[in-house]
Amino acid sequence: MESLSIVETIPNFEKNTVAHLLDGMRYRSSSRHINLLDMFEELITPHLHYQIIKIDHINNGTVYLRGGLNLNSSILAKIMKDCEYAICFIATIGSDVEGEIARLSEENHLSYAYILDTMGSTVVESMVDKFHKSMKERYRARGGEVTLRFSPGYCDWHISEQKKLFFALDSSHLDVELTDSCLMQPRKSISGIFGVLPSSINPPASPYNPCSKCKKKNCLSRRN
Repeated sequence: MESLSIVETIPNFEKNTVAHLLDGMRYRSSSRHINLLDMFEELITPHLHYQIIKIDHINNGTVYLRGGLNLNSSILAKIMKDCEYAICFIATIGSDVEGEIARLSEENHLSYAYILDTMGSTVVESMVDKFHKSMKERYRARGGEVTLRFSPGYCDWHISEQKKLFFALDSSHLDVELTDSCLMQPRKSISGIFGVLPSSINPPASPYNPCSKCKKKNCLSRRN
């Protein structure tokens, strides 16, 4: 078992990217000299926590992790089939950017609020993508592979299972909390899991993609 807290590099937001978020308007500071890029970088506090946990066994649509934690999802069970370990993670950029979004909205600076909100979503997704990619490279160097990442609320994995991920990561050390409905605060946070396929599988198994058999075409989380 392994635990680590990491801070990811924040991607650069080019001026034309910001302009695109304003439907093609030319980027410029407002009369109040709002510099969204500098503001955004000052507001966010990005970090990601993860835990690598041994998988005991998988049976009847449930993934049983060492320590007595069990995750109930038939699709997750298929994704984790043949995996030795599960990597649980929670990533966040903190709550300050959300406070600024609320303030801008109250002052009717809706375009700026929208841009900050979109930038926040983009960065936290980028953090998780970079983490997943780094783990993929790490295990491929050892002859293994990792699965697609999966989050509570995807497909048949109920959002209430979020509590189990927080338990696995010892949420007392996190700057992220769960609401009664199991949504995360700050909102710009992502939790999830992916599996580690062993190098003993020869040739390496291809990670299972549930989207390949799903008929839902308008899913925002779809991965072809």
